[in-house]
Amino acid sequence: MQRATGDADLRSPGAVLLVSTYELGHQPHGITLPKAFLERAGFEPSTMDLAVDEFDAAKVERARFVAVSVPMHTALRLGEGVARRIRRLNPDAAICFHGHYALLHGAALREELADFVLGGELEEQLVKILEGQSDGGDAAALSRLEIPVPSRDGLPRADRYAHLVHGEKHVAAGYTEATRGCSHLCGHCPIPAVYDGKLFVVPEHVVLDDIRQQVRAGVGHIT
Repeated sequence: MQRATGDADLRSPGAVLLVSTYELGHQPHGITLPKAFLERAGFEPSTMDLAVDEFDAAKVERARFVAVSVPMHTALRLGEGVARRIRRLNPDAAICFHGHYALLHGAALREELADFVLGGELEEQLVKILEGQSDGGDAAALSRLEIPVPSRDGLPRADRYAHLVHGEKHVAAGYTEATRGCSHLCGHCPIPAVYDGKLFVVPEHVVLDDIRQQVRAGVGHIT
């Protein structure tokens, strides 16, 4: 049974909590991009990146809606454990899993843990759920979005993430995305199962502005 969403309290600071568990050592795009969409819509989400931070019980207890990013298998397995802990601590909070592996495992997630499961071009769908305009559905969202620059405020410092080692020099390594989805249909990859051959190009100014803000934060290499 889905927990209620869509009232004004969800716009209060920390009522929405964005959680990441694993994103290959990078500052998580699965937090920074949804955060930008939500802030544009008037929400004030808090964040918790468990790849580098401790579990913050106070943030969980304050939240009324928790979105767990699961872009890959490792993140999914870790995210399931985190969601169980969140459910024990705050049983009234709605939990949403989003990312490639959320949709691929949607039925199992809904049985035990998830009120909502989202994939594909999901960020506007997430906003609509919080505004009470959508129940999320079962299919990937595959409409082109107006993508904002990822919002990185409030996340751990860049130097707490992956580094490029060049000789004796360690350089903080950042990450951004220039495309979403994929035009190929490789059977070994989870992306075709979600995007079905669709590819979306992120506007050049968004990519460059994201790189610039990371450089200002101390990043010296971009993936």
